[in-house]
Amino acid sequence: MTQSKATTTTKSTKRKSSSSRKSSTERNSSNALKRSPARKAAAPRASARRAKSGQPGRNGVGPRRKRTFSAVEFIGYAARIMSESSSIKAIYEGRVDKGFREQLMVAVAYQNQAPYCNWTHRSWASAHGVTDDELGNIEELNFDELDPRVATAVAYVRALVSSDWQDAPRDLRQQMLEHFTWREIEDVELIARAMDISNRTGNTWDAMLSRLSGEPIEDSDLLSEIFLSSVFLPMLPVGLSIVSHLTGVGVPQAAQGLVSHVQRFKRQAMPTGADR
Repeated sequence: MTQSKATTTTKSTKRKSSSSRKSSTERNSSNALKRSPARKAAAPRASARRAKSGQPGRNGVGPRRKRTFSAVEFIGYAARIMSESSSIKAIYEGRVDKGFREQLMVAVAYQNQAPYCNWTHRSWASAHGVTDDELGNIEELNFDELDPRVATAVAYVRALVSSDWQDAPRDLRQQMLEHFTWREIEDVELIARAMDISNRTGNTWDAMLSRLSGEPIEDSDLLSEIFLSSVFLPMLPVGLSIVSHLTGVGVPQAAQGLVSHVQRFKRQAMPTGADR
């Protein structure tokens, strides 16, 4: 009789323990289910907030990098751009607002760490009414301080350039469609490609200077540097002449401004994080 009672008590205890464990597991599962949708919803809510405010996400923009060209790469890129010459002409004749065009040029030049192009297009942008504060915010990705349309386009071109033209994040492409037509997006991409070629050509000339000073640049070869230097050097006086005309300063003063900017730019150059 005592043994039977003890057995019954043991079974009852086991049932209670099992029931308690089951109840705890169910509660944990229920809590996990409650938490999971909240976590899944967090990203869409963040994207929705960005879309509503017009602010692009930063994670599509990679680190700034001084990209150069090989001679073969340049020829391929140049041939592609030449096939779009009529569109480029239309862009420069007013199909795209000049100030907006130059803002994109500055954004790409800064992403590529191209001091010559950065100075030239900063000067052109200022001549077309873009303020120094706006240009600084474009370079430093201070999206909150920019017009949503400009902020989205800046993030888009810098994401494309930093990924070597692989692609931009889907949410960033979606934001572009909220602000631009397909034709306008094609123009934005063409502006960025044209600037990318100019940047990398100037950077390869810089690589030649580094080689002459005894510090050759990794992934850059002498023949490409010689070839692209011959392409870039004739462009310098043209750029100086245009800046002189737009700003009303003499060519010697413009040249002095370029030298000062390049020196300052190079002193400030340093490894950067993915969102800068």
